Amino acid sequence: MKSTPSRKLLRRLLTIVALAVGLVIYSYGWSVTQINLDRPQEPIRQTNAGNALRELLSPNVFQQDYDIQDTTTPFLINCPADGSDPNLEVVPPEPETPSIVVTPNCAPSNGIVTVQGSNFYPDSLARINWITTDGERRIRQVVGTNEDNFVTNDDGTFSVDIEVPRIRGSAGQIHTIEALGRFPIGLPHLSATTGLVFEKMVETIFLALIATSLAILPAAGLSFFAAHNLMRAMRMTLGNMLVSFALLPVGWLVGTAVFGWIGTVGIQLGSGAYFGIGPLGFAPLILLGAVTSTQLGAAGQPVTGIRWRSMVNVVVAAVVVIFVLGLLGGLGLLAGTAASEGIVGYLAYFVGSLGELIQLVMPLIAGIAGIFVVSSLGGTLTADALKQIAATSALSHTLSGVLGAICGAVLLGLVAGVASQAAWLGLLVPVSAGAIAAPILPMIYERFAPGPKSTTRRTIRALLSWAGIAIAFVLVFLEINLRRTLVEGTLPGQTTVLSLAGINISAYMLQIMIAGAVLGGLAGTLAGMKATFPIGEILYSGTRTILNALRSIEPLIMGLVFVIWVGIGPFAGVLALTLHSIASLGKLYSEQIENIDDGPIEALTSTGANRLQTIVYAVVPQIIPPYIAFTMYRWDINVRMSTIIGFVGGGGIGFLLQQQINLLRYRDAGVAVLAIAIVVSVLDYASASFRERII
Repeated sequence: MKSTPSRKLLRRLLTIVALAVGLVIYSYGWSVTQINLDRPQEPIRQTNAGNALRELLSPNVFQQDYDIQDTTTPFLINCPADGSDPNLEVVPPEPETPSIVVTPNCAPSNGIVTVQGSNFYPDSLARINWITTDGERRIRQVVGTNEDNFVTNDDGTFSVDIEVPRIRGSAGQIHTIEALGRFPIGLPHLSATTGLVFEKMVETIFLALIATSLAILPAAGLSFFAAHNLMRAMRMTLGNMLVSFALLPVGWLVGTAVFGWIGTVGIQLGSGAYFGIGPLGFAPLILLGAVTSTQLGAAGQPVTGIRWRSMVNVVVAAVVVIFVLGLLGGLGLLAGTAASEGIVGYLAYFVGSLGELIQLVMPLIAGIAGIFVVSSLGGTLTADALKQIAATSALSHTLSGVLGAICGAVLLGLVAGVASQAAWLGLLVPVSAGAIAAPILPMIYERFAPGPKSTTRRTIRALLSWAGIAIAFVLVFLEINLRRTLVEGTLPGQTTVLSLAGINISAYMLQIMIAGAVLGGLAGTLAGMKATFPIGEILYSGTRTILNALRSIEPLIMGLVFVIWVGIGPFAGVLALTLHSIASLGKLYSEQIENIDDGPIEALTSTGANRLQTIVYAVVPQIIPPYIAFTMYRWDINVRMSTIIGFVGGGGIGFLLQQQINLLRYRDAGVAVLAIAIVVSVLDYASASFRERII
């Protein structure tokens, strides 16, 4: 359809209005950023900026050894009133030794005198010092210049004019004028600043390398959950999900108690704390666990049914893994005390640190293992029973409501534990409550107004879902008085009102758990045990939210927090860059997974391969090359980021650069800047060459 003249006129008018609005917005931004072209034209600012830039571009990379020549002569402040010669006692110089003559040999403050020297090194740097009666030295600039130094003539002579300094109470005093000359001897060599910069640059490179390497595995693991094409198809029945989630606290308690004890025993055995067996005792134990697991998995006769054999294998595998991990941690602790010097000392320190890390995270690993084992056992034991429940039966909705109430209470209880640590984290509670309440109104609508799928019904369901989120958010927000928390920054009380299985529950947490139980119970009752739960979408959204939250926090802020926690040094920088690298690499990795070819996935799926086999054989081969490229690129970024983190005490060359700038030592700072530029360029070339050859 052709445009009418009036429509064309309207379009042009809207374009002009849009441009005018854009110009106003840009003008406001120009004003907000305080762009002032008058300041850089001020002479003093131009001089200071020029001096700083000149010194930065003249880095103190090399230094020279000099042979120093010096000589002095007395000088009288203010000449005698009668105009007579002050007759100062001047020691005659030895033949062929440096000497100076000051003309005149007396003058008032701010007077100009000429200093003539002879027998100095030819074409060498020299300067004039003024020495007061108390021994204070003041460098005098050559009149007519802004320089402290000057160059002698080809025959070793010089003649310069200097100004007599103004010193209160110096009239009639005899001061000393000193001439210093220096002549280079030998070849130039690297300066002390260069050596220090090299040391810190090596620290920076390894700081970035370790941070990048530590981030690879967590980022790679999270990337699969943050890939929408992999998570989109993951669904499970609501009954199975509720059973697994309801067993979460039970699994955590079992894990920390049972598996935690097993891991501790392994650490003690590996470190030699029990019977002194140390590393000699863990090999037979590992062999015994492996043989036991194999026999239980192979011997189908003594075990009733494949399902029970599978359950036993899960328990045995978890026990063996936790125990072996504890043994390795204990062995690492033992190896950490083996040596303290040289290469062996470095290796011992590294292995010992890994042992300490395993010991530190063993309770967390044991808890996660307990959750996995108990949830797996619970899902296996209830699988047959859940299949027998009819989708539309009252039992299905009643059981789903009970489990939903438990899961809602557990979920909001966990969120409340996190939210009670900071004021603005309290927003997680109403947001989580809104997420639980999102399907309630759409399910009520479908129950009382059933009908075929259509665009109108989808729109109504979406609006009702957002309405449910808003209602739950507001109700919970008001219930826990979150407004006061956000405004005043006060945290909820932590007084224990209830203790369940060793878990202390405060009044704040109990209040939130009750709200979660109500919302979860209502949603579960409406859905029923046979409803389909989009577990993949939940994992995808949660992982993406975590990665985005971590990426939104600058490494500089992370470095500041870690400096307060672990102290000034490169360790704080490693932690800050690792955390930020996990978020950044996780996003890059996941986007690469989303861009892979779906053909191999469809081919493997059609042959009956499970999800794990599909990922291993269809996804992983396609993502390894870009993963390597992204990792090397991240290392390059971390080298540059470590420079900024050093400004808050995160170690590396940035800390040295900050000190040099604060002390106005711009030539020394120029060495650090030059080193950073060289290293970044070399890393960029090396990574490009590596990608070209390997990828």
